[in-house]
Amino acid sequence: MALVKNTVLPDKFTLNADESSFYRKHTGIQDEGKLKEHITQVAERAFEVYPYVCLRIFGFLRFRILRSPGYKRLLELGSTRQNALFLDLGCCFGNDIRKAIEDGFPAENIIGSDLQADFWRFGHDLFKSNPSTFSVAFIPGDVFDGSFISLQPPLKIIPPEESISLHSLVQADVKSLNPLRGHLSAIHTSAFFHLFRKDEQVIIGKKLLYLLSPLPGSIIFGSQVGAHEPQEVVNQTKGMLRYKHSPKSWKDMWEQEVFDTEEKRVFQVEAGFGDDHEEGYWLWWIVTRL
Repeated sequence: MALVKNTVLPDKFTLNADESSFYRKHTGIQDEGKLKEHITQVAERAFEVYPYVCLRIFGFLRFRILRSPGYKRLLELGSTRQNALFLDLGCCFGNDIRKAIEDGFPAENIIGSDLQADFWRFGHDLFKSNPSTFSVAFIPGDVFDGSFISLQPPLKIIPPEESISLHSLVQADVKSLNPLRGHLSAIHTSAFFHLFRKDEQVIIGKKLLYLLSPLPGSIIFGSQVGAHEPQEVVNQTKGMLRYKHSPKSWKDMWEQEVFDTEEKRVFQVEAGFGDDHEEGYWLWWIVTRL
């Protein structure tokens, strides 16, 4: 999801049958032309805030959460673990969140988060909702800000039986995910890690471990642009470096740089390639607490 100039490309707008059905249902717009016009207008406004390529080529319309086998495990956690909490980090408009809710994950146990708070508001515009009709918790912030997510080891024991009220956190305008430490059964983040250098990706991985529940079966999962040969590439707009992984280099990063010696024994990393897409090879992955 590299930064680019100019504006969105309407000729890149496509929806398959499942996507078309979803967006018609959740926007209430049945006419194909009017639906495209509505979505394009929202994408153009969002592109002015931050010019991600996924906005320019309408990649945000895909359900990235479906690209990882972790999605099935997420839904299982939602139906079998009491009060399982789910964080979608870098959620953009909340498309994947709405898909998970449609497939059965309890809406009251979901937290959306993105650096760009405006994107969550654009999500309401896109789906013609508001905080009353779609009351999923949203907490914006910068993943590298310690007050947002601390850089500390993951919990080794289950935290006290204190119920986390997502509604209360939002009502109090909390600007941190730290109160959720050890309470998150699942964390999803897609089209996110590939925006950063490898050393930054290691820091993000450690921070997500900090938030994850120590209960066996808790997962961090997602997908991103990958490469058969891992490589550092330059962001063409800002000249910043970012790193694209192969399945092996992704697993090696977690096992050799994210985990400490003890953590290697209690976490499992899976990764592989899915289908190609507009930006290149798509790498899926799951980190599971054993």
